Amino acid sequence: MAKWEEIAAEKRAQLAAAIPKEYMIPDDQLPPADRLDVSKVPEELLPKEVIEITELTAVEIVDAIAKGKYTAVEVITAFIKRAVLAHQLLNIFTEFFPDLALKRAAELDDYYKTNGKTIGPLHGLPISLKDQFRVKGIEACMGYVSWIGKPDTENSTIVDLLLDAGAVFFVKTNIPTSLMAGETRNCVFGQTVNAYNRTLAPGGSSGGEGAIVSMKGAPIGIGTDIGGSIRIPSSFSGIYGIRPSHGRFPYLKVANSLEYNEAVVSVDGPLAGSVEDLVLFSKALLQNEPWKHDPRVIALPYKGYEVPNRPLVFAIEPNDGVVTPHPPVLRAMKMVAETLKNAGHEVFEFKSYKPAEGLDLLIRAWTVDGGENIQSDLDASGEPGIPDIMPFVKGYKALTMTELFKFNKDKLEYKTEFLEYMNAARSPNGKKIDAWIRPVGVVSSVPAGQLKLRYLGYTGLLNLLDYTSVVIPVTKCDPTIDLPAPAPGTGIFTEVEKLSWEDYKPEDFKNGPVGVQIIGGRLEEERMLSIASVVDKALKSAK
Repeated sequence: MAKWEEIAAEKRAQLAAAIPKEYMIPDDQLPPADRLDVSKVPEELLPKEVIEITELTAVEIVDAIAKGKYTAVEVITAFIKRAVLAHQLLNIFTEFFPDLALKRAAELDDYYKTNGKTIGPLHGLPISLKDQFRVKGIEACMGYVSWIGKPDTENSTIVDLLLDAGAVFFVKTNIPTSLMAGETRNCVFGQTVNAYNRTLAPGGSSGGEGAIVSMKGAPIGIGTDIGGSIRIPSSFSGIYGIRPSHGRFPYLKVANSLEYNEAVVSVDGPLAGSVEDLVLFSKALLQNEPWKHDPRVIALPYKGYEVPNRPLVFAIEPNDGVVTPHPPVLRAMKMVAETLKNAGHEVFEFKSYKPAEGLDLLIRAWTVDGGENIQSDLDASGEPGIPDIMPFVKGYKALTMTELFKFNKDKLEYKTEFLEYMNAARSPNGKKIDAWIRPVGVVSSVPAGQLKLRYLGYTGLLNLLDYTSVVIPVTKCDPTIDLPAPAPGTGIFTEVEKLSWEDYKPEDFKNGPVGVQIIGGRLEEERMLSIASVVDKALKSAK
């Protein structure tokens, strides 16, 4: 065994030892490995009082605590038990610290008892963290063997602000090495899988958050997104998420690969069980004025948005013309379009501006250093890394300063042209667009660990543009109706499209969730959350 393998094995042993046996379900009571959909297993194995609490939304939880129905200790204890079961089924955790969480919850209960009120809008709310968020005294190895054994000495800024709002943190979740993959696996913690089909991945890079929220092991999780890393897990896991624009939420003191790369900037945001929970999180965070703590945050309080009392105008883009989505994704887009039409809204098919050109710019942005940053962290331990990230490590050379200036010019020109295109866009009836809707990706999920997430253009383009995007769930892959077909052959990336459609064998994707993106411009978080709620309610009413 190589030295790096010994270090990784020791880290896994430490994690296993951190999970008290009294919270675990005995192995002989767990479902067999060939039971693929385990989303309902908690309801079968956990006590009624645990289910009663963990089935609540985040909005309902903070309301119940504020009214004295539950204590913070009761709530966190229930979620600890459900999260542990989720981990036993899906391999989610990277760090687990229930003792800190219980101590924090007890302090909140003491405050409530003494003062007769809550400490803030998230009082007692359990929140899970993607591994890269720093918690004092806890590690953030981010899937790198070389980062193991280095506990953090301070919290990420967003962690401090959410603590001020009353949040309770208890777990950190799995990611791909370096974060630069739409999958969730690494050489330290292994592969995380999907609650609805354990042969599928939960997406990435915030896949651990997608998995734990989909299993209701946490009502809200915090992820990050530099190419789709909040939105892909939200879609693959059948939950809700928002990619805010850069500068809306604080990112200071968050661990990262490609840290300080301004060519394209990672953002953080919530994954949750409802649009209303995304709103709760956003309001609570911005109430604490993060611009006074992170100089990159814009001083923009949460301002709300009232949806106009008229039919809305939706630009629907089922296919970007670069790589055609699989049948379940096309069906989801058709469902959304028909539902909105039936609800009285105006819907028209839309084509975005030169998406292949935008993707080329995005790849240049991801690889400005020629992979040096990631490779150096792999070399520090001797670990090989995961195949998913190798294109970003081996496939490009670092830009010179002159080349970087040229890239910045090309990026600005493209973003300007795209903005002008969107400003000029009108429906067939001559009306301005209220929201742009497009798939989250080509697939409903991918077989875990098989390198079949071949195209990130549907999400990545929005990172380049820095547009707000909210993901809502729509449906799941159904092999009886989402039938296989030859590759359409119409995409600009013909070979990628061909391989992707060859991958599609309906039974292999069975039950994989499909979401869509509800998109607006920069810094339009409130507006897009409100419009996403309209779309979500229409879909639910149509079922």
